Amino acid sequence: MSATEARDADLEREGWTRRFTAIGARLDEAVELYRGLGFEIRLEPAEPQAETAPNASGCAQCFVMTLARTIYTRPLSADADELAAER
Repeated sequence: MSATEARDADLEREGWTRRFTAIGARLDEAVELYRGLGFEIRLEPAEPQAETAPNASGCAQCFVMTLARTIYTRPLSADADELAAER
C-alpha cells in the first residue's frame, strides 16, 4: 500500500471522503460549494504519485503540485457547527 493509499484509508476511517485535486480559482469554488452544501472541508497537499499529469514536464508538474490541494469532505459534526457559529 502506498503512502497516499494509507493516508486515504486513515481519512476514510475518520469519515472523510476524497473528492478531487484542484488549484487556484477551481479550488476556491469547490471549497465554497462544499461548505455551502454543509460539508466540513479538509485540504491536503496533492501527492505527485497520485495526481499524474501525463503531458507535464518535470518542473512544471512540480510547481503545479506544490500549489494543488486534494479536497476531502465530511458532513459537519455538532462540534464543527459550534465552532463555525463562534467565528
